[in-house]
Amino acid sequence: MSEKELLTRKDYQAAIDVQDACNLSGVVFSFAEIMERLCNTAHAEGHGTDWKNHHPIAVLFADKIAALAGTGDSSDSNYATAYHDTKKYLEDHGK
Repeated sequence: MSEKELLTRKDYQAAIDVQDACNLSGVVFSFAEIMERLCNTAHAEGHGTDWKNHHPIAVLFADKIAALAGTGDSSDSNYATAYHDTKKYLEDHGK
């Protein structure tokens, strides 16, 4: 049995890159792939649902989906915190 994939730097970068997306279906498909790795990471590290729901990557993707659907507001503090935390991870973990 192969080892389950965990989050990588690429996933954090995707959460930043998706902020410029305009294709809702593409964003959703990307989010689904990354959520699988986020869930694997949560399981491996002993985190629960709340951790997954509030993970910066999940917040950024969910916010983008809401914005593309016309229901979101990127001005709230959860978005700003998630964006900052994701950018910091990318800086701290190099290329």
